[in-house]
Amino acid sequence: MSNIRTIEITVIDSEARILLESLRHEMERLKGINSNSEDEDEAADAGNDYIEVSSLYEKIKNISIPTFGEQIANFSNDYI
Repeated sequence: MSNIRTIEITVIDSEARILLESLRHEMERLKGINSNSEDEDEAADAGNDYIEVSSLYEKIKNISIPTFGEQIANFSNDYI
């Protein structure tokens, strides 16, 4: 059994947005591999990784929104 360790970091709004957007892109990439791969092992690995990445995304989003507002998770390039 591995020893679980933790870290704490402090980020500003632009850093939180970078983290969230990067995680969102990785989730989309993993979902694509899971859906389209003909290799069962690759598809399964991507699915498992997707679960881990989406959990981290939700954790960061749930911490960021109360601090920075809902717009922190809006990655649209459209003008409001």
